[in-house]
Amino acid sequence: MKDRKELKHKVLEVLEGGLRGNLAARIFSWLLIILIVLSMLFMLLEKLDVWQQWHETFEIIETITIGVFTLELILGFWTADIRFAGDPHPRIRYMTNFMTNIQFLAILPFYLGLLLNETPLEELSEYFQILKLLHLLKIGELAVHAYKEKKAGEEEEDSAEEKGDSE
Repeated sequence: MKDRKELKHKVLEVLEGGLRGNLAARIFSWLLIILIVLSMLFMLLEKLDVWQQWHETFEIIETITIGVFTLELILGFWTADIRFAGDPHPRIRYMTNFMTNIQFLAILPFYLGLLLNETPLEELSEYFQILKLLHLLKIGELAVHAYKEKKAGEEEEDSAEEKGDSE
């Protein structure tokens, strides 16, 4: 039981560590940023006839990207009891969190495409492609985390300097 809780803490450190967290958190954050940018780029390029020969490659990369984002959502749900410790319903709080909903909406077009493939409603999933742009908010969230961590670090340094000056 203790090992499972420790694992959850470590997973949460990676998920929430941002660009200034431990090495694993920084790597994960940069991976997310790269995947988001690639996903946006491929979404745009795929619409151009010149790039149609790369359609299968784009689909493979999109599937990997959606897999990573889906895994992030699942791990976030799994670690919700740690993230929202003290909340009587941590998983409900996680599922109603603004950024969780943004992430869900951003991957929704992919799953709609799978479910509606070769049906009269298939065109509907293409209208939801614009929701992929919501991934860009994830980059903003990572930047905000990095800024807050930088500010907190600067305040700690200032506090430590003031203590050193007063002694």
